[in-house]
Amino acid sequence: MKTRNAWLCALALLLPLAAGAQETKLPVFFLRYEGGAGSEEIEAEEVEEEQVEPSSQRHKLTLRIKEQWSDQLATNLYTAVSRKLYYLDPGSYTYFYLNPDFQWELGERLAWRASLRSKWTHYEELDTSGLSKDLTSLLARSELTVKLLEELKLEPFLQGVFDLYRNEEKVQQTWAAGVSLESRLGAGWRLTGRYRAALRFPLGPESAVPERFNHEFGLNLSWDPNR
Repeated sequence: MKTRNAWLCALALLLPLAAGAQETKLPVFFLRYEGGAGSEEIEAEEVEEEQVEPSSQRHKLTLRIKEQWSDQLATNLYTAVSRKLYYLDPGSYTYFYLNPDFQWELGERLAWRASLRSKWTHYEELDTSGLSKDLTSLLARSELTVKLLEELKLEPFLQGVFDLYRNEEKVQQTWAAGVSLESRLGAGWRLTGRYRAALRFPLGPESAVPERFNHEFGLNLSWDPNR
Protein backbone atom coordinates (compact mmCIF):
# COMPACT_ATOMS: atom_id res chain seq x y z
CA MET A 1 0.00 0.00 0.00
CA LYS A 2 2.87 2.41 0.81
CA THR A 3 4.42 1.76 -2.60
CA ARG A 4 1.11 2.44 -4.32
CA ASN A 5 0.62 5.71 -2.43
CA ALA A 6 4.16 6.77 -3.37
CA TRP A 7 3.44 6.20 -7.06
CA LEU A 8 0.18 8.18 -6.83
CA CYS A 9 1.97 11.11 -5.17
CA ALA A 10 4.69 11.02 -7.83
CA LEU A 11 2.08 11.05 -10.59
CA ALA A 12 0.34 14.05 -9.01
CA LEU A 13 3.64 15.93 -8.89
CA LEU A 14 4.61 15.08 -12.47
CA LEU A 15 1.27 16.02 -14.08
CA PRO A 16 1.96 19.78 -13.99
CA LEU A 17 5.36 19.20 -15.62
CA ALA A 18 3.74 17.18 -18.41
CA ALA A 19 1.42 20.09 -19.18
CA GLY A 20 4.19 21.96 -20.95
CA ALA A 21 5.51 25.46 -20.62
CA GLN A 22 2.20 27.25 -21.21
CA GLU A 23 1.10 29.97 -18.83
CA THR A 24 -0.62 28.48 -15.79
CA LYS A 25 -3.87 30.06 -14.70
CA LEU A 26 -4.73 30.73 -11.07
CA PRO A 27 -6.89 28.08 -9.37
CA VAL A 28 -10.64 28.58 -9.15
CA PHE A 29 -12.45 27.94 -5.83
CA PHE A 30 -16.05 26.81 -5.38
CA LEU A 31 -17.66 26.61 -1.93
CA ARG A 32 -21.18 25.24 -1.52
CA TYR A 33 -23.41 24.64 1.50
CA GLU A 34 -26.50 22.44 1.47
CA GLY A 35 -28.97 21.90 4.28
CA GLY A 36 -32.29 20.25 4.90
CA ALA A 37 -34.76 19.31 7.60
CA GLY A 38 -37.51 16.73 7.90
CA SER A 39 -40.54 16.24 10.12
CA GLU A 40 -43.01 13.44 10.82
CA GLU A 41 -46.50 13.13 12.21
CA ILE A 42 -46.63 11.24 15.50
CA GLU A 43 -49.56 10.11 17.61
CA ALA A 44 -49.76 11.98 20.89
CA GLU A 45 -50.65 9.94 23.96
CA GLU A 46 -52.72 12.55 25.81
CA VAL A 47 -54.45 14.33 22.93
CA GLU A 48 -56.49 13.05 20.03
CA GLU A 49 -54.85 15.11 17.29
CA GLU A 50 -51.59 14.05 15.71
CA GLN A 51 -48.55 16.27 16.18
CA VAL A 52 -45.74 17.10 13.81
CA GLU A 53 -42.24 16.94 15.23
CA PRO A 54 -38.80 17.42 13.66
CA SER A 55 -37.37 14.06 12.57
CA SER A 56 -34.06 14.86 10.88
CA GLN A 57 -31.69 17.52 9.64
CA ARG A 58 -28.80 17.49 7.18
CA HIS A 59 -25.80 19.76 6.60
CA LYS A 60 -23.15 19.46 3.88
CA LEU A 61 -20.21 21.70 3.00
CA THR A 62 -18.33 21.10 -0.26
CA LEU A 63 -15.13 22.72 -1.50
CA ARG A 64 -13.88 22.35 -5.07
CA ILE A 65 -10.53 23.64 -6.31
CA LYS A 66 -10.06 23.62 -10.09
CA GLU A 67 -6.72 24.29 -11.72
CA GLN A 68 -6.16 24.63 -15.47
CA TRP A 69 -2.50 23.79 -16.01
CA SER A 70 -2.75 24.11 -19.80
CA ASP A 71 -5.26 23.76 -22.62
CA GLN A 72 -4.71 19.99 -22.40
CA LEU A 73 -4.55 19.37 -18.64
CA ALA A 74 -6.95 20.30 -15.83
CA THR A 75 -7.18 19.03 -12.25
CA ASN A 76 -9.89 19.17 -9.59
CA LEU A 77 -9.88 18.57 -5.86
CA TYR A 78 -13.23 17.94 -4.20
CA THR A 79 -13.58 17.73 -0.43
CA ALA A 80 -16.78 17.59 1.58
CA VAL A 81 -18.03 17.06 5.11
CA SER A 82 -21.63 16.11 5.83
CA ARG A 83 -23.71 15.49 8.94
CA LYS A 84 -27.12 13.75 9.04
CA LEU A 85 -29.07 13.70 12.30
CA TYR A 86 -32.13 11.55 13.04
CA TYR A 87 -34.17 12.54 16.10
CA LEU A 88 -36.85 9.84 16.19
CA ASP A 89 -34.90 6.85 14.83
CA PRO A 90 -31.29 5.65 14.99
CA GLY A 91 -28.97 6.09 12.04
CA SER A 92 -27.22 9.47 12.50
CA TYR A 93 -23.90 9.63 10.67
CA THR A 94 -21.07 11.93 9.58
CA TYR A 95 -18.82 11.54 6.56
CA PHE A 96 -15.81 13.29 5.06
CA TYR A 97 -14.18 12.68 1.69
CA LEU A 98 -11.33 13.77 -0.57
CA ASN A 99 -11.71 13.33 -4.33
CA PRO A 100 -8.91 14.49 -6.67
CA ASP A 101 -9.20 13.96 -10.42
CA PHE A 102 -7.64 15.11 -13.67
CA GLN A 103 -8.58 15.40 -17.34
CA TRP A 104 -5.75 15.13 -19.86
CA GLU A 105 -6.11 15.53 -23.62
CA LEU A 106 -3.42 13.30 -25.10
CA GLY A 107 -4.15 14.23 -28.69
CA GLU A 108 -6.87 15.30 -31.04
CA ARG A 109 -8.62 11.91 -30.75
CA LEU A 110 -7.67 10.70 -27.26
CA ALA A 111 -8.37 11.99 -23.74
CA TRP A 112 -7.77 10.38 -20.35
CA ARG A 113 -9.59 11.05 -17.09
CA ALA A 114 -8.79 9.46 -13.73
CA SER A 115 -9.97 10.03 -10.16
CA LEU A 116 -9.36 8.80 -6.63
CA ARG A 117 -11.67 9.09 -3.63
CA SER A 118 -11.22 8.41 0.06
CA LYS A 119 -14.38 8.57 2.16
CA TRP A 120 -14.65 8.10 5.92
CA THR A 121 -18.09 7.48 7.47
CA HIS A 122 -18.88 7.40 11.19
CA TYR A 123 -22.21 6.19 12.63
CA GLU A 124 -23.25 7.18 16.12
CA GLU A 125 -25.13 3.93 16.80
CA LEU A 126 -24.02 0.33 16.55
CA ASP A 127 -25.78 -2.22 14.36
CA THR A 128 -28.29 -4.78 15.64
CA SER A 129 -25.45 -7.10 16.63
CA GLY A 130 -23.74 -4.41 18.70
CA LEU A 131 -20.92 -3.92 16.17
CA SER A 132 -19.60 -0.72 14.63
CA LYS A 133 -20.97 0.40 11.24
CA ASP A 134 -18.05 2.76 10.55
CA LEU A 135 -16.19 2.33 7.28
CA THR A 136 -13.51 3.73 5.02
CA SER A 137 -14.32 3.58 1.32
CA LEU A 138 -11.56 3.84 -1.31
CA LEU A 139 -12.36 4.37 -5.00
CA ALA A 140 -10.18 4.49 -8.11
CA ARG A 141 -11.54 5.15 -11.60
CA SER A 142 -9.97 5.53 -15.03
CA GLU A 143 -11.69 6.26 -18.32
CA LEU A 144 -10.72 7.10 -21.87
CA THR A 145 -12.43 9.07 -24.60
CA VAL A 146 -11.49 7.83 -28.05
CA LYS A 147 -12.70 9.70 -31.10
CA LEU A 148 -12.89 6.93 -33.68
CA LEU A 149 -14.40 9.09 -36.40
CA GLU A 150 -15.55 12.67 -36.66
CA GLU A 151 -19.07 11.64 -35.60
CA LEU A 152 -18.26 8.52 -33.52
CA LYS A 153 -16.90 8.48 -29.94
CA LEU A 154 -16.00 5.52 -27.68
CA GLU A 155 -15.66 5.84 -23.87
CA PRO A 156 -14.48 2.77 -21.90
CA PHE A 157 -13.92 2.88 -18.12
CA LEU A 158 -12.69 0.74 -15.22
CA GLN A 159 -13.50 1.35 -11.55
CA GLY A 160 -12.64 -0.35 -8.26
CA VAL A 161 -14.22 0.33 -4.84
CA PHE A 162 -12.95 -1.08 -1.55
CA ASP A 163 -15.33 -0.79 1.43
CA LEU A 164 -13.27 -1.31 4.58
CA TYR A 165 -15.76 -1.69 7.44
CA ARG A 166 -14.72 -1.85 11.08
CA ASN A 167 -16.81 -5.03 11.14
CA GLU A 168 -14.58 -7.37 9.11
CA GLU A 169 -17.54 -9.54 8.10
CA LYS A 170 -18.80 -6.69 5.87
CA VAL A 171 -15.52 -5.81 4.14
CA GLN A 172 -16.00 -6.01 0.37
CA GLN A 173 -14.66 -4.97 -3.01
CA THR A 174 -16.59 -4.03 -6.12
CA TRP A 175 -15.19 -3.89 -9.63
CA ALA A 176 -17.04 -2.26 -12.52
CA ALA A 177 -16.22 -1.89 -16.19
CA GLY A 178 -18.20 -0.49 -19.04
CA VAL A 179 -18.25 1.30 -22.34
CA SER A 180 -20.39 3.86 -24.11
CA LEU A 181 -20.57 4.50 -27.83
CA GLU A 182 -21.94 7.79 -29.10
CA SER A 183 -22.78 8.56 -32.71
CA ARG A 184 -23.98 11.83 -34.18
CA LEU A 185 -26.43 10.94 -36.91
CA GLY A 186 -26.71 14.43 -38.38
CA ALA A 187 -29.45 17.08 -38.33
CA GLY A 188 -29.26 17.30 -34.53
CA TRP A 189 -29.76 13.57 -33.88
CA ARG A 190 -27.52 11.71 -31.43
CA LEU A 191 -27.57 7.99 -30.53
CA THR A 192 -25.76 6.65 -27.45
CA GLY A 193 -25.44 3.05 -26.27
CA ARG A 194 -24.09 2.09 -22.84
CA TYR A 195 -23.07 -1.15 -21.12
CA ARG A 196 -21.87 -1.65 -17.55
CA ALA A 197 -20.93 -4.78 -15.61
CA ALA A 198 -20.19 -4.89 -11.86
CA LEU A 199 -18.84 -7.71 -9.69
CA ARG A 200 -18.92 -7.60 -5.90
CA PHE A 201 -17.14 -10.16 -3.75
CA PRO A 202 -15.64 -10.43 -0.24
CA LEU A 203 -12.33 -8.90 0.74
CA GLY A 204 -10.28 -10.72 3.37
CA PRO A 205 -10.66 -14.08 5.11
CA GLU A 206 -13.20 -12.81 7.68
CA SER A 207 -15.60 -11.28 5.14
CA ALA A 208 -19.03 -12.91 4.82
CA VAL A 209 -20.25 -10.75 1.90
CA PRO A 210 -21.93 -12.85 -0.80
CA GLU A 211 -20.74 -12.53 -4.38
CA ARG A 212 -22.94 -10.61 -6.79
CA PHE A 213 -22.78 -9.88 -10.50
CA ASN A 214 -24.85 -7.21 -12.22
CA HIS A 215 -24.90 -5.97 -15.76
CA GLU A 216 -26.98 -3.24 -17.33
CA PHE A 217 -27.30 -1.57 -20.69
CA GLY A 218 -29.26 1.21 -22.31
CA LEU A 219 -29.87 3.25 -25.42
CA ASN A 220 -30.47 6.97 -25.62
CA LEU A 221 -31.72 8.87 -28.66
CA SER A 222 -31.81 12.66 -28.58
CA TRP A 223 -32.67 15.37 -31.06
CA ASP A 224 -31.62 19.00 -30.86
CA PRO A 225 -33.41 21.01 -33.58
CA ASN A 226 -31.06 23.94 -32.97
CA ARG A 227 -28.13 22.07 -34.49
